Amino acid sequence: MKNIIPIVSVLFSLSSFGHTTRHHLEGPLEIITIGHPTLRMKAENVSPEEIQTETFQTFLDDLIQTLDDSGGVGLAAPQVNVSKRVFVMRSGFFVPLTIVINPEVKYLSQHGTKKSTEGCLSIPGKRFRVKRYKRVHLDYLNRHGEAKSEPAKGFKAIIIQHEFDHLNGVMIADFFTPIIEFVEPSDYVTTPLM
Repeated sequence: MKNIIPIVSVLFSLSSFGHTTRHHLEGPLEIITIGHPTLRMKAENVSPEEIQTETFQTFLDDLIQTLDDSGGVGLAAPQVNVSKRVFVMRSGFFVPLTIVINPEVKYLSQHGTKKSTEGCLSIPGKRFRVKRYKRVHLDYLNRHGEAKSEPAKGFKAIIIQHEFDHLNGVMIADFFTPIIEFVEPSDYVTTPLM
């Protein structure tokens, strides 16, 4: 029995490097699901004054905690019924915790596209095959209101595109057919939730 515990711990720690193995919607904020009108609204920019408020900073902390508790890799404010242009993302060592406010995304089409299999925390139990750009450039404000600008590729670029869609009232179900209707527990290892 002593040998089983370290093995289980290693498996759970390895599973956090990229994709989730958990699918439970807990945390300080409620994640709303498809059909809720907020998910279809174009979110509003956050003013520099609002970013500095204690209320907004607490919201950011709650959004991060909700992301972590949900087992996802990205979470946008509209998914917790707050129509603001904010999202957070984190996936093990591959994507460090990043708070993104008022993002602008430039799709770098010259680098091509790829197929991505994605799940959405607001569409429980479904997986979609999505065409994404391989690389993007992201301009945004961090939680201190400081301007940031960075290129992104690979898995980080995919998360950015998924969450940016949420800020514009777009969901992956709008354009794509679900590839897995009933998800087996093993599928959560290979499909990220955002």
